[in-house]
Amino acid sequence: MNNNYSFKSQILELSDQKGKSQVFLLRGFKAGDEEGIISCIKDEYGDTYFKRDFYDKDWLSKNAVGDKYLFFVAETDGEIVGMTILTQFTDGENYIEPASQMLKKEYRGYGLADKFVDYVFSIAEGLRPNSLLVHAVTFHNITQSLCEARKMIPTGFRLGTFLTKDIVNSYELRDCVKYSEGIMVKAVGKKSAGIIYLPAEISDFGRKIYDRLGAVYEIRNSIEIKDYYIRDKSQLTVKYDDLQKNVLVTVEKVGKDLLEETKKIIDAFDKDEPWTMQVTLSISTPDVFFAYAELKKLGLFFSGLKPLCAEEECMYMQWTGDIKLNMDQYVLTSSFDELRKDIEFFYSSRTMGENNEEGRGQID
Repeated sequence: MNNNYSFKSQILELSDQKGKSQVFLLRGFKAGDEEGIISCIKDEYGDTYFKRDFYDKDWLSKNAVGDKYLFFVAETDGEIVGMTILTQFTDGENYIEPASQMLKKEYRGYGLADKFVDYVFSIAEGLRPNSLLVHAVTFHNITQSLCEARKMIPTGFRLGTFLTKDIVNSYELRDCVKYSEGIMVKAVGKKSAGIIYLPAEISDFGRKIYDRLGAVYEIRNSIEIKDYYIRDKSQLTVKYDDLQKNVLVTVEKVGKDLLEETKKIIDAFDKDEPWTMQVTLSISTPDVFFAYAELKKLGLFFSGLKPLCAEEECMYMQWTGDIKLNMDQYVLTSSFDELRKDIEFFYSSRTMGENNEEGRGQID
């Protein structure tokens, strides 16, 4: 990626619904912005925002401009009234995630959110990643709508990301133990997915997503078994979020022990807590056929795609424990509601191990 971080600022005069005008400056982070950023976070989430580092002035001063994060602010009359970030992903991947847009309640209604998205998306696309990826919350559809207006395509869900009891914000929280994130992608530099391997039951979903992205691709549903083998040992990368009770597992290499190793992770959870787990699998290798069948034995189910973000194409599988996700209560755009119904189908058609209670979860 281009790491030249000298970004142009933008001055906007906007009016609210009553005709009151206000001048806003959109710009990159500079020293001294730390307290203003923290103030924006607290205005919306109090002390409950899940990215805990963002409350730390020292952390912000060291990390707000760098190879991982780029912070941007909206300013008016010398006050920081909004913030957003770009997160850059490398090390085998090449995508940028616009995230964490927050505007102080006093300055909503000017159309600032829309302009702020335009500003940071233009910068992100100018860095020429493979793609842009957004995790959009499901307790409101504002982010979903703003991103869809910029040709981002819903591709799936990360289920059970946030503990509802620990969320304080200005949106209605319905009867969900955990809220989820919708995954959205826009192709920038990568237009071809190449050959991708998808189990037959998710091939139609895959075609729908890759067609909407305008990607070049070829789907294969099976392989010639002769001369094909699975290695003995799996290689997994595991990240835990003890605050939100969420686990992210990336299967770097598929081995014959995948079911056993995944079960060890599940068994490590405190069963009295609402843990959920997302597993990322490569679909650029036929290993996925073995992995998919093994993980379904533990009650995992397909929950979406991560397309055009890395050299290898990826899909997600999900374990939801014993919690009820109540996906019908999510606040979704029509495109995401269509995907919600798809994912509920994959949940209902999952298979279980010999003990039909293992890995059990519910979507109501």
